[in-house]
Amino acid sequence: MPGSEEWAAAPPTWALPVTVATTLVLVRQGGVLVSVGPVCAYPVGFEFYLTFGFDPGPDAEWRAWAPRDRLLGFHVRGTAEQESATRVAIGFAGGLAADSAACMHRPARPGEPLLRFSGGDSVIHQSVPPLRAESRWWVSLLPPPGPVEFGVFLPGAAGPAGTASMDAGAILAAAGRSRALWPAPEAGPP
Repeated sequence: MPGSEEWAAAPPTWALPVTVATTLVLVRQGGVLVSVGPVCAYPVGFEFYLTFGFDPGPDAEWRAWAPRDRLLGFHVRGTAEQESATRVAIGFAGGLAADSAACMHRPARPGEPLLRFSGGDSVIHQSVPPLRAESRWWVSLLPPPGPVEFGVFLPGAAGPAGTASMDAGAILAAAGRSRALWPAPEAGPP
């Protein structure tokens, strides 16, 4: 298995991932369900699926905190969107961490984990049923042994609305079973 110093800016096209069957619930309150799963491991990182579900009922508590138009949005382009943005964070044993908002606005730094939006729903509006969004997030470096913590910050929140963790051993074992389809290109930080 490659060392933790190897990484990629996006899921590699040259490798076949191995799926870690896991489901972690980060938030289940106020008519909001946020979960992580599955995790797909590659030799240089992993991708995870983040799913949001919202109770469509008129009395759902999330309606009180939701911004007027954008119920869920990860992209932060201006000051106004900083308050209404949803953020994702990941933490590794030993204190390494990455935040989706911070990773959008600065280049990757060697030795630090990278957390990037990798596809799926990045914005949903209150008026667009169904109230469900699924996105994929790329993380590279591979985590060191120990817990991997996932956190989600709902719009306007200073702290995480919910967290859940899993053992990095499952991700590392799956990454070790990932197979290269052809030689990896030489890569380095963008």
